[in-house]
Amino acid sequence: MVNQDNNLENMRHTLSHILAAAVRELYPTTTKFGIGPAIDNGFYYDIDFGDIKVNEADLPKIEKKMRGIIARKLELKKRILSKEEALAWAKENGQDYKVELIEDLPEGSEISVYDLGDLFTDLCKGPHVENTSEVGAFKLIRVAGAYWRGDEKREMLTRIYGVAFATEEELEDYLKRQEEAKARDHRKLGKELDLFCSSDLVGSGLPLFTPRGTILRDMLNELAQGYRVRCGYRKVCIPHIANIDLYKTSGHLQKFPELLQFVSQESGDHLAIKPVSCPHHTQIFASAPRSYKELPVKYLETTMVYRDERKGELGGLSRVRAITQDDSHVFCTEDQVEQVFGELIESAKDLYSLVDMKLRLRLSFKDDGDGYIGDAGMWERAQNSIQKMADKFEMDYFIGIGEAAMYGPKMDFMAVDALGREWQLATVQLDYAMPERFGLEYTDVDGSKKTPIMVHCALIGSIERFMSVFIEHTGGWFPFWCAPEQIRIVTVNNTVSDYVAKIKDVLDGVALQKPIKNNEVRYSVDLSDDSLGKKIKRATELKIPAILIVGPKDAEEGIVSVRLRDKEEKVKLEDLANFLKDLK
Repeated sequence: MVNQDNNLENMRHTLSHILAAAVRELYPTTTKFGIGPAIDNGFYYDIDFGDIKVNEADLPKIEKKMRGIIARKLELKKRILSKEEALAWAKENGQDYKVELIEDLPEGSEISVYDLGDLFTDLCKGPHVENTSEVGAFKLIRVAGAYWRGDEKREMLTRIYGVAFATEEELEDYLKRQEEAKARDHRKLGKELDLFCSSDLVGSGLPLFTPRGTILRDMLNELAQGYRVRCGYRKVCIPHIANIDLYKTSGHLQKFPELLQFVSQESGDHLAIKPVSCPHHTQIFASAPRSYKELPVKYLETTMVYRDERKGELGGLSRVRAITQDDSHVFCTEDQVEQVFGELIESAKDLYSLVDMKLRLRLSFKDDGDGYIGDAGMWERAQNSIQKMADKFEMDYFIGIGEAAMYGPKMDFMAVDALGREWQLATVQLDYAMPERFGLEYTDVDGSKKTPIMVHCALIGSIERFMSVFIEHTGGWFPFWCAPEQIRIVTVNNTVSDYVAKIKDVLDGVALQKPIKNNEVRYSVDLSDDSLGKKIKRATELKIPAILIVGPKDAEEGIVSVRLRDKEEKVKLEDLANFLKDLK
């Protein structure tokens, strides 16, 4: 039986070769080829076009040439070359990037190349479909820049992306979902809904939140904090810079020196801008003697950390340099770990149910690399503990090797949005290493000194990244409780000001209570001379959940016409408060 996933990957891999062959036929004298792998949903090829500028307007021409090649039913045949033969082939064809790849291989290597009929030969491990008629359905979708081998100091190549599926129906379904994703793009909606902006003077990856966007941030953060406050977490506050010795002790400086951005100090102090907050919280725990009777000690803080991400990897709110984390840390005994994890798991499940996202769990374990701290025994104990808890709490999970944090394994909650895309957002992490590195201790029941275990947790993770997902998940139609502007009163004419005042008195007295306690209604009044239609259009474009339409007849009857996204209702003024409390 054919493995469908492997067969689809073979189709996509073959299409990258066909793309290169089409480009070679269209631009025979200028092209040099980098790499062209199969990827999720399709394929790409990195190409050096020399002085020729290729953009998305050229894609139909390239795609047409590809279809012509496919129609020829060319076979793909594998040949094995010695390293010397492969180098001779690459140099003879002027393929400098292939020469570099071949030179990096060990001496004596046997190297495979694939011939696409007599049309094109490429350095490749394979496998592929047998001939070009078997590649399924595809479409070229975009052009981007890509540094050769991911090094920003190297040549900038042109990357042509394509998508590919086994059938035309699957391709059409994918393209429709992509169109929906474009309409929901958080960068587009962020501008339309006046949530955030950027400035070249401020810098890339440093978004600026408007009053409306700040309300949304605050509501989401208050929601996440509320779960932990109810579980006994207490708020703390730390500075945005620290002595680099803090990060030497934690291990961040040695393992991830690129995370740290240093502050110049004439005083001679060696300071860095904080990339994480966990080492600071260890020092609050260490500031006083601790007894087993106090444990678990639970700290909560929403704070910014700073990481110098590559400019080319930044995008809207999804990847930024100033990251606001809804962070929390627990210091506890071995016997308390399960209870701490249980509280956080239940909190995450409830929170993501509230925002209508399904969850599954990734158990993020270490690989064989050296980017971790702690010994092998500690890691085995921690990973076994994480997996046992996932089993006990009956979570749907899979294991991600190489996804662990530097100091310990994690439970990463993978949230599925309205378009079926999966995002890693919430996380709960088990840490035996950092308490030992900082010499943390508490006095046990027998008077002996013990090292606590540390649990790290973020329920929504980076608030910026969560917002990017949440904006696209909702399409900008936020639930009533967190909408920046929940209600807009629009008047038919200027004769109803007295009645509008009565409506405002009702709104000013409403506290919604859920899911955030005592959150007052956020509303505005449109008293402009514009037509009612224009006023409603303005409010709808801002995706305001409830529009209260007020005219002379409404004032006379003591009612309010409430227009929601999917319906309109007449509500008596005395019932308006309770009506609003029931909105979701």
